[in-house]
Amino acid sequence: MPTARFGQQVRGRKSTGGESRGSGDGATMYDPQYQQQYDAYGQPLPQQGGPQPQLFEDTSGQAYNNYGNQGYGGGMDYGYPNTREGGQQGQQAYGAYPGNMPGPQIFQDPMVANMAMQYGQSLASQGREYMDKKIEKYVSTSQIKYYFAVDTHYVMKKLQLLLFPYTHTDWSVRYEQDNPVQPRHEVNAPDLYIPLMAVVTYILVAGLCLGLQKRFSPDVLGMQASSALVWLVLEIFIILATLYVTAIQTHIKTLDLLAFSSYKYVGMIVSLLAGLVMDSLGYYGVLAYCSLSLVVFMFRTLRWQVQGSGGTMEAYSVGNKRRLYLLLFMSGLQPLMMWWLTHHLVA
Repeated sequence: MPTARFGQQVRGRKSTGGESRGSGDGATMYDPQYQQQYDAYGQPLPQQGGPQPQLFEDTSGQAYNNYGNQGYGGGMDYGYPNTREGGQQGQQAYGAYPGNMPGPQIFQDPMVANMAMQYGQSLASQGREYMDKKIEKYVSTSQIKYYFAVDTHYVMKKLQLLLFPYTHTDWSVRYEQDNPVQPRHEVNAPDLYIPLMAVVTYILVAGLCLGLQKRFSPDVLGMQASSALVWLVLEIFIILATLYVTAIQTHIKTLDLLAFSSYKYVGMIVSLLAGLVMDSLGYYGVLAYCSLSLVVFMFRTLRWQVQGSGGTMEAYSVGNKRRLYLLLFMSGLQPLMMWWLTHHLVA
């Protein structure tokens, strides 16, 4: 065996005491000092307390680390941000949001911003088409656009006609190819812009009157708006029911009735403002004048649409009293509604 042979060779050597003890190289395997320094194969033993020799180099994590570095530069994370060592770098790449979630900085990318804008535009167009289809089932959008085709000149002329109708002579509405001319070109045509603005202004003026009287509250203002809307719908319903019961054929449309029934809010606003300046006396005086002006305006304007003879006065001379009574009813209902919706707002 190698150990026996090695021992025999060591025993067979002839050593001198001076060399072995003087140089210190004559220690044998049976020497305790030798056994502490060499193993059984003659290899030096590691010293106690020193670093342990590494036989092989550990390269187990290099491939995964290189794969991770290709993605985000941090550890064995399979292309995802390293939350242990490279977490800060990963968060900066995603907008520095906690949890490595994409932050607002992701929308700074032009490609992402363009995609989001295109998606939003497509949603808006789809919603608009859906609403148009739903509205077309009941009211044509082209008809609604007709009632809002106004300009500043028309609005000023129409307000003047509502407050001073006595000097106006031509109340007919012009037509082009069986279609009425747009309101911006015809002052006698009904519109919905002035009624809409008048209703909103009436609610605001009502809130002002209640505030000056220490009676204002959001609930009261909401009840005022609801009351105005309910009475307007009820008024139109009564007129349509009257037309149905009397079986009168007219050229007037439902949107025309809505427009003519809402013109009274102009006189109501003027009356309330006069009441703020001149108390109840000024209110009733201006209300009487605005009511009379509105009756004249309604009678002369609706005459061309209620009667079926093209607006000529011969329609009343042949004994057709039902149309005349209907016209008087529609015109006389306006002053009553004006008083009912404003009298409680004046101190």
